[in-house]
Amino acid sequence: MPVEREMIEFFGDRGALVARGTKDGPSPYESKISRAEAPSGPWRTVYESDAMFMLEKVSTGRIAFMEYREPYQGGGASSENVLVVDLSTGQKIEMDRFSLSPATYRGGGGAPRRPSGSVVLGPDHAAWTRLVEGAGGSITGVLRVAPLSDPASVQTIASSGEWLAAVGLDSRRLVYVVGGKTEDQLRVREISSGVDKLVATAPVGDTVVFGLPGIDQAAVSGDWAIWIDEARVAGDTTQAVAVNLTTGERRTLDARGSGCSTVTAGSRFFAWSCAKSNGTGEPYVVLDAKTLTPSPLARRGLSYGLVAADDAVIWLNAVAGGATREVTLYRP
Repeated sequence: MPVEREMIEFFGDRGALVARGTKDGPSPYESKISRAEAPSGPWRTVYESDAMFMLEKVSTGRIAFMEYREPYQGGGASSENVLVVDLSTGQKIEMDRFSLSPATYRGGGGAPRRPSGSVVLGPDHAAWTRLVEGAGGSITGVLRVAPLSDPASVQTIASSGEWLAAVGLDSRRLVYVVGGKTEDQLRVREISSGVDKLVATAPVGDTVVFGLPGIDQAAVSGDWAIWIDEARVAGDTTQAVAVNLTTGERRTLDARGSGCSTVTAGSRFFAWSCAKSNGTGEPYVVLDAKTLTPSPLARRGLSYGLVAADDAVIWLNAVAGGATREVTLYRP
């Protein structure tokens, strides 16, 4: 299906395609969420505003994201709204809003990590990281979860000044990562009972030399969480790690290359791609989300942007030498 120039990210929604687009340039950003029915659309605008949309997650006919705004010549000040939008009606639910002063702005890179926001969406709840400004422009992340039917009924799950991110949410449990200076933890919280358990850890060493262990970017589908461990490289192959959220079983997987993208997950598949192959095949991976076995991918002209989404995989093709693009949603 042809895509518009400003469309950047793509998602699946029960056989339909969903796209997030943002125009190039400074604030105001002019972003929109669009939806297209298979096989050929057309694209229909569902929601638009003057903000930049970030951290989008799609589930059961809705999309959750953060609306990010910067005031003109604001010196690094920003505000963020956490929204859930119905992909059929465009009706929105505001889950939270917060703002940060110019004192929190860090440019140039190289600074220690800190919480930077996260959003996940389940069938009836949303979870997100609220950023709270402290003395001297410090930031603390506060992980929250609330029902879509009553956003004011908020549960506070955890807080951290190092790293804190929600990575998975279903009807009964929230999966999240708490970062530390020496260790990152993958944890599971039962929403109804409040029971919280540690599932996996990853050591944090010299991140300048070895990089982060990658557990902070884990993708979750069903009982499995998978992440790319850039800190552990064997030859030209980066290690992928899978952990069962129920049993704690841990597996090492061949990432099929190095310079790999973040793992993506849908209801049926995990998927990622790498910049360089390890020599045993093309540098992309599609795994069955239950068995973690490779899933054959019938494709033609796969160019870039391979992701797992909903019950499908999605990729982009360059057309006419890159002058235009097409997006494919494949449901094997």
